[in-house]
Amino acid sequence: MIFSKFKVFSLFIVIFSLFLLLSVGSLAQVTIPRNETVYCIGDFWGPVTSFNLYSPTVAGKQDYVHLMYLPLFLYNSAKDLWLPLIGESYQVVNKTTLRVKIRPQAKWSDGVPITADDVVYSFNLTKKLGTGPGVGWDTYISSIKAIDDKTVEFRMKQDNVNYYAFIAFAFGGTQSFAMRIVPKHVYSELEKKGVNISDWPNDEPEKQVVSGPYKVYFSDPNAVIFGRIDNWWGKDIFGLPKPKYVAHIIYKDNAGANLAFEKGDADWGSTFIPEVYALWEKKGLPIRTWFKSEPYYMPNGVNFLYISYAQTLLKDPQVRKAIALAIPYKDMLKKAYFGYSDQAHPSFVIDVFESYQQWIDSNYFKFLWKTKDGKIPTDIKTANKILDDLGYKKGPDGIRVAPNGKRMGPFTIQVPYGWTDWMVMCEMIAKNLREIGLEVKTDFPDFTVWFSRLLSGTFDFVISWDGGPGFDHPWNTYRFTLDPRITGPIGQEFPAGNWQRYNNPAVTKLLDIIPATLDVNARKAAISKLQRIVAGDMPAIPLFYGAHWYAFNESYWIGWPREENPWWFPAAVWSTESLPVLFGIAKKGETHKVPSWFSTVDKGGILFPTSTLWNALMTAKTK
Repeated sequence: MIFSKFKVFSLFIVIFSLFLLLSVGSLAQVTIPRNETVYCIGDFWGPVTSFNLYSPTVAGKQDYVHLMYLPLFLYNSAKDLWLPLIGESYQVVNKTTLRVKIRPQAKWSDGVPITADDVVYSFNLTKKLGTGPGVGWDTYISSIKAIDDKTVEFRMKQDNVNYYAFIAFAFGGTQSFAMRIVPKHVYSELEKKGVNISDWPNDEPEKQVVSGPYKVYFSDPNAVIFGRIDNWWGKDIFGLPKPKYVAHIIYKDNAGANLAFEKGDADWGSTFIPEVYALWEKKGLPIRTWFKSEPYYMPNGVNFLYISYAQTLLKDPQVRKAIALAIPYKDMLKKAYFGYSDQAHPSFVIDVFESYQQWIDSNYFKFLWKTKDGKIPTDIKTANKILDDLGYKKGPDGIRVAPNGKRMGPFTIQVPYGWTDWMVMCEMIAKNLREIGLEVKTDFPDFTVWFSRLLSGTFDFVISWDGGPGFDHPWNTYRFTLDPRITGPIGQEFPAGNWQRYNNPAVTKLLDIIPATLDVNARKAAISKLQRIVAGDMPAIPLFYGAHWYAFNESYWIGWPREENPWWFPAAVWSTESLPVLFGIAKKGETHKVPSWFSTVDKGGILFPTSTLWNALMTAKTK
């Protein structure tokens, strides 16, 4: 099975493969030195038709252009740190106003300075078009204005105080609220000429104007190659990324991409690789993942079993609790997921990240589930007893009948066809649910059918994702899974969550309280209350953490971040956090040395923790 972002586009692979046969260009026309190139798998699965942030094909998948267009600051999920990029520093003016200072060195690739006007224009263009980077910012930010050429000011809406969204949009470098800056002098000219911005492909390398250290070098239906800009404005601050080229060969399927990675034809892998550990344990290849042993990968969010409230027989929280106790968590992860993840914590908090652990009401969950780690056990006996006590009687065929006389089934549990790991999980869950008297059948439709059912709520059980990690976790996960008011896109990539149509006014109130307070203790208290409500209602059952598919082959490039040397987040190729990885690796045979700026400010670097920002806001004046 492949990483979550690819899943969304997996239905296009067959269509895209046809385009490969119609290529008008050829990679054979381009010669790039192998030892100067990092080859990647797991991001591009078909021809790229646009490199414009406002194109519908790019707006929801900014990883296509994250080497080209930079945010003001970039967030590191694993370390809870921010990296100043275009933004040099920030100032907390008061509790609802932030100012960002743009680096004096920052220039577009055509030599034009990057200014506050570019920032203001980029936000306003997104608002005007209703799509693109930072879509939805005006829900939380009342105004964005240029104070001078290199200073931009953000004011939060007084009637919708949400510090998570405010900071994320203003800083711009998070997966959930990604905001990239575009050159005003380029886009405004297009507008003056009457060009439809959304239709503009921005696919002519010689005309591309970017802020990042790479721009397109070559692109056709078979490959996309980014070339380094050797006179990049940031080289005196950050140095230059080590690879001169970053190449994405477009494979028709996961198997072909994985074979290239195993052979050393690719260096950076972000695909699902069955038994990845065999590559170094049995074959002795210079390949690794973040961890050398289980779970091998860092988490990329929580995957849930969503149970639709439209199915009245499954609405009772006690029935849902019985279902939760019947799930074979450990067996499922071992047999279907190759041990690539841990069971998710029932608090909805990703407990693997140290910075998130403070939000878990650990003692409560240990008491509730009678387990040492507070996680839900697999307990068929107790699950059966719960249903027995509720009056759900088993018939001769072992299927229960509800107190209202309705048979408990048949229900379906669905994931898209081809998602082999999740398909096996569905079979295992369905088998265990039959053991407690629920008739559950598996259904594996095409992705488009499955996703349509997800959006419309016409399902019984589905396995699906959440909002992912971020500095706003766990609020972002609670919002994604529980908020009935969400009707638009989250982070532009997927339509809103709350797939199961949960609606609890007490939870909705807490979802507003959590991001509105600067008091950590008040936030913890609100999160604890929410966790107790969720534990009682069981609106969705946390299953496991989706793996962040990050692997590397050191045949040509060494020094990749890993558990033993965690100098940066274990970023997948497609992650918006991946660019810094290219600055810290080295050619094989050279001495690997991580640039000093990867350290925190107190250690001579430029990274700063989120806590610094929170503290500045807490001590700031009100107005």
